[in-house]
Amino acid sequence: FPTEVILEDSDEQESITAAIIPHPLRSDQARARLQEFHANIQDYSQLPQVISSAGALMGLREYGDNLTGPAFVEDVLRIKVVGLTGLHLSIVYLPGLISTASEEQTEEDVQTVQRMVDSYIQKSRTIILAIVQAGSDIANQSIIRKTKQYDRAGQRTVGVISKPDLINRGTESRVALLAKNQDTAKLQLGFYMPKNPTPTEMEQAIVANQRSANEYQFFHLSPWREQNLDAGRVGIDKLRGALQVLLDQHVEKELPNVREEIRAMIRTTGQDLLGLPKERPTLAHLRMYLSELAMQYHSLTSPALSGDYHTTHVDFFATNGNDIGVTRPRALVH
Repeated sequence: FPTEVILEDSDEQESITAAIIPHPLRSDQARARLQEFHANIQDYSQLPQVISSAGALMGLREYGDNLTGPAFVEDVLRIKVVGLTGLHLSIVYLPGLISTASEEQTEEDVQTVQRMVDSYIQKSRTIILAIVQAGSDIANQSIIRKTKQYDRAGQRTVGVISKPDLINRGTESRVALLAKNQDTAKLQLGFYMPKNPTPTEMEQAIVANQRSANEYQFFHLSPWREQNLDAGRVGIDKLRGALQVLLDQHVEKELPNVREEIRAMIRTTGQDLLGLPKERPTLAHLRMYLSELAMQYHSLTSPALSGDYHTTHVDFFATNGNDIGVTRPRALVH
């Protein structure tokens, strides 16, 4: 399922909360059950348990006690971090694309993931991080094909090469070609190559500075040292800095469109408000409205009962959008 991480910079004491946003096609009962999920996270070490609980509630197979069910769903787990984050940013982590069905993933699962990914990356305001594994055949990566479909100009797609430490010895030169954007799968904004901490480093809970130092050493020792990689595109710090610049440029580019959309919404809302009847905020207003209806009904039926077919009267069933009815002469016909 998609996982949204929302960072909100604030002077308030840091708080981390988790909630489930149900997919619109869920039934009312299922939607209500999922919306009840809420977790206050005191420490990031609690995240695995929160994710497991959310997946179990969504009905995912092999989450909690679920032995059956789908492998993927389109509900969203939203994790919100408020505090001294340093920036306002939303990151959405999506499941990896599946090319074909298997014993573990059905054809429906394949279509669910494809639909899920499309719904996010087709939005013009989304910056796409196309993550490809260093050991995979890049030319056959579905995400590269999708980005070229939805981002034809290539102005919002950044390639990220993951797991360079897990490739076969001797294949570094092939990965280096991709990192230099010289392979067949080229991107307008190119590729970046970070190295994540090893499982041992994760268990040791190394700090950010030590992580960066280990990463720097990895790429500046053989065999990567001989690949003449662009130092500005290697490491998580370089990727973070590049994404901040890209985000600033993207926001500046999209702001005029946002302003125009807001103006259009204001115009539409104003027209809708003008089309509403007069406001009746109090009980006295409601009584006055009902009294006027009764008087109009009386003025309509009295001439009819007395056989006066030529008296000017109120048309009880007509409305001009603001008043209850309009007055005009007409003959009543039985």
